[in-house]
Amino acid sequence: MSVLELFVLSTALAADMFSVAIPIGMNRVRMRLILRAAFVFAVFHIGMILTGYHAGHWLGTVVEHIGSYHIDGQLANVQNWATIFGALVLTGLGIHMVKEYFSGQEEGSPASNPLRGFTLIMLAASVSIDALAAGFSLGMMDVDLLRLSIILGSVIFVIGVAGLGLGRRVGTVIGSRAELVGGSVLFGLGLHILWTAFT
Repeated sequence: MSVLELFVLSTALAADMFSVAIPIGMNRVRMRLILRAAFVFAVFHIGMILTGYHAGHWLGTVVEHIGSYHIDGQLANVQNWATIFGALVLTGLGIHMVKEYFSGQEEGSPASNPLRGFTLIMLAASVSIDALAAGFSLGMMDVDLLRLSIILGSVIFVIGVAGLGLGRRVGTVIGSRAELVGGSVLFGLGLHILWTAFT
């Protein structure tokens, strides 16, 4: 694949993450956390696409030795389960953020931060899981993995920072209701993805 093709692929994979990063950024997190989260997103995307690539490459080798195999069906299954998993994580995170908003209102405590600890790991896994399916299909092609990793990681990091930064600005305008709005958006986005996956 050419550099342009890899860049287009990376941008396409980053589009979903961008739409998720905006409501997450509404929690008005610090720039240091935004940079760290974008780095984690990039690492997860690289890990997922390389894992998918090697799985697809292995399957392609098996096909050559065994004979015909319905690879399109396998790829569709991977993409469908990946979509469902990602949607469930986003829906759960949205519910958590809304719940934390109302808990904070009652107790007067500050809003929780979804860009820390296990929550960040689950979020990074959910926004990068599409890369697993993409890597699975790339395993059937001739791809420079180092070039792929560099381009994908760079694009994901930049778009992650842009999305979280934009959300942070929106959160500043919205004020104390930012966590409620962000959680509601994530919940709605997760439900929409689930609906699309099952229909």
